[in-house]
Amino acid sequence: MIGRTERIAGTGGGNAGRWLRLSLLVRLLAMFALGGALGLGVLIASQHMLRDAAERLERAVADQVIPLAATHRLQTQANELRTLELELPQMHDFFALAQHLERMEGASERFSRELSVFLGRMSGEQAAQSALLIDHWQRYRQDLAEIMALARAMELKPAADISRVRSRGAYAAISANLHELVAKTERAAEEAYLSARAEQERQMRFFLTLSLAGFVVLGGALLVFSRSVALRLHKLRDAASRLAAGSNHGAIEVRGEDEIGELAVAFNAMQDKVVAREQWLRTAHEELEDRVRARTHDLAAANARLRLLSEAIEQSPVGVLVANVEGRVEYVNRAYLDVTGCDAESVLAGPMPVLDDGDRSGESRAALAAALRGGIPWEAERHNRRPDGSQYWEHLRLATVFDERGAPAHLLLMREDISERKEQEEKVAYQAYYDALTGLPNRILALDRLQHAANHARRDGTKCAAMFLDLDNFKQINDTLGHAAGDTLLCQAAERLRAVVRDEDTVARLGGDEFLVIMGGLADGRDAERVARKIIAAFAELFRIEDRDFSASASIGMALFPDDGTEPSVLLRNADLAMYEAKEAGRNTFRFFNQKIHDDSVARLELERMLRGALQRGELSLHFQPLVAATDGALIGAEALLRWDHPQLGRVAPDRFIPVAEQSGLIVEIGAWVLDEACRRSVAWRAANQGEFMIAVNVSPRQFACPGLVEAVRDCLERHAIPPGQLEIEVTEGLLIRNTTEVRESLAALDGMGVAVSLDDFGTGYSSISYVRSFPFHTIKIDRSFIRDLSEDAGDRALVVAAIRMAHALGLRIVAEGVETDAQRHFLAAQKAHVLQGYLFGRPKAADEFAADWFGAA
Repeated sequence: MIGRTERIAGTGGGNAGRWLRLSLLVRLLAMFALGGALGLGVLIASQHMLRDAAERLERAVADQVIPLAATHRLQTQANELRTLELELPQMHDFFALAQHLERMEGASERFSRELSVFLGRMSGEQAAQSALLIDHWQRYRQDLAEIMALARAMELKPAADISRVRSRGAYAAISANLHELVAKTERAAEEAYLSARAEQERQMRFFLTLSLAGFVVLGGALLVFSRSVALRLHKLRDAASRLAAGSNHGAIEVRGEDEIGELAVAFNAMQDKVVAREQWLRTAHEELEDRVRARTHDLAAANARLRLLSEAIEQSPVGVLVANVEGRVEYVNRAYLDVTGCDAESVLAGPMPVLDDGDRSGESRAALAAALRGGIPWEAERHNRRPDGSQYWEHLRLATVFDERGAPAHLLLMREDISERKEQEEKVAYQAYYDALTGLPNRILALDRLQHAANHARRDGTKCAAMFLDLDNFKQINDTLGHAAGDTLLCQAAERLRAVVRDEDTVARLGGDEFLVIMGGLADGRDAERVARKIIAAFAELFRIEDRDFSASASIGMALFPDDGTEPSVLLRNADLAMYEAKEAGRNTFRFFNQKIHDDSVARLELERMLRGALQRGELSLHFQPLVAATDGALIGAEALLRWDHPQLGRVAPDRFIPVAEQSGLIVEIGAWVLDEACRRSVAWRAANQGEFMIAVNVSPRQFACPGLVEAVRDCLERHAIPPGQLEIEVTEGLLIRNTTEVRESLAALDGMGVAVSLDDFGTGYSSISYVRSFPFHTIKIDRSFIRDLSEDAGDRALVVAAIRMAHALGLRIVAEGVETDAQRHFLAAQKAHVLQGYLFGRPKAADEFAADWFGAA
């Protein structure tokens, strides 16, 4: 036994362990091979049994389900044919009847084919039912043929009689036969399914019994093997646990001549060596503890100071690098590595980064070297790149650390990531020069680029163009769909502009729906004209907004350098004036600036200056034109018309100053005065006209855009005690094109008060009829342009007649403007127009003259 112990505890101990593992592995593999063979046999047998049962079940179900499905299809087709048959007599349209007959013939052919296939599959025992079903189908098919023949001859009543009486029995017999076949097939299917299911359950029980027996055998074998090994291994485990815990109870008892016995011998030898070494280590540990305790006491104070300094540098948000005077790096903190993106090994192994930065300019490197030599702190900002390719901005500070003698000892480099600050600065700079919505240059940057373009054109002897662009339908879309839709339209418009112009040209957004295109290097105005036509064509395509298509054309004004100005502000102003000229020309077009546009603009500004204060100076007055009944010419009211008499200009035409008042906003104050003055004047005339006098007042779109219009009308009616139905507010399509919520609400509120609303200049727009239906109008006024040529122009006569008839159909009152001849009067009266207005009955006159003409007194 001693020789065996020494042999195992020596160099052969490792071999014993390997032989033990190999022996256990072989035994386990044998057990698992036996279990696997048993399981595989059971599995193969069970699969065969289950496959056989499944095939029988599938055959049984298929033999019954296929006829059952065919029976259901026949029943469905018979129902469809019967439905077509019953619907046939109701077809009075010849073409619909022909189509119906084609459907019946197709349904009959499909049923016949399906029935032939079905009967071919039926078994011999169902031959009687097959013959009966064929006989019923032949009779029903003959009835259908007779019904279809009568229908082709359009004799629908006899066909209906056959459907109700004779063919009904044949159809019922077919349905009954099919129902009986369905019932028999279902019973047979159920019996076949139950039989196959029972066979499958029997084979499943056999498989489970066989599997259980196999597992019992395998479990018994494993139990015997585990018991033979477990007892001796438990002893080894307990001895190893005691040894690990430092408790030694002597050698374990060795039994057996197999590998586990040899393992026990090797364990006893190892245990003796471990105990001896543990005693030696315990003695050495005690001596070491005494020495460490003394050294620890000496270093405690120094460590506290170093810890404080180290934590401060490590937790600093600023990157810190320390290098010796030769520039070799000795220390970096965590923040330095985060800022630069470098790892500590690469930084500590190399030179000081700033001194080894080849991207810096010679001047900057010289300044840095001078600062190092003189010990003067140095700092700078620069754009840098990390090893992973990411870029960042950093702030650098370099200082010299001196020793006790005042000599340079170390270099201290601090790096701070200022990318966020730089990003904010760039964002502020971007917002100062670019439009936040479209990303286009804004007005400031556009003027700067226009200046550059002018400088290049001056130097090269070429021309540059400023194209001022305004979207024609933007306000309508923005007010109707909301600001989000308006923003979408602006972004799409910006994309189309960028796609049309050259890369070197500038597309800018000046604000709202106004854009500026700057083009340089032009030979003459034709180059700019070609681009303008491209822009008009690009905007002709519909814009897709919120899954709907919208049209938004562009009006463009162009000014050329140096022809139309040499300063950016002058070019921009002149292009703006040319754009308004394009608007007045009908929109969706372009205009070049010319001297006439400038003169008209100056005249418009001068006229606006003179118009300011005209109301307070008493230069504005109202003239009234009579409204008479078409039937007898009796006075029923008047329209209030604004006039301006200027001391120097004299009588200024309304079509000159009213657009100026509208554009400048003066129309709001003037319009309020017109409403009040017209109502005040009509009070006396109503009394003189037996209490009935309609006063018509024009209200501009600008007045509707300002809040308080409805309240002003209500206050005026109450102040002058005028019945609401005797005040008529006239509006034009210019107001309706806006189609804003405010306009709709205002018109609805006026209608709710009882005030009459009239559509002026009816027929001159492209969508007047749609406006009449969409808004609460009481009156439409046919424009004078249709009345003027009523006697000579058949087209105008047709339009007037159509307008009057449409108004009658909608319950609206008709006022015809511009009546100047008796022929016009008689024609309009014959067409049942309600009210006439024109020079035939009186020109617009001042209030006193109007009263004298119609009432005999002021």
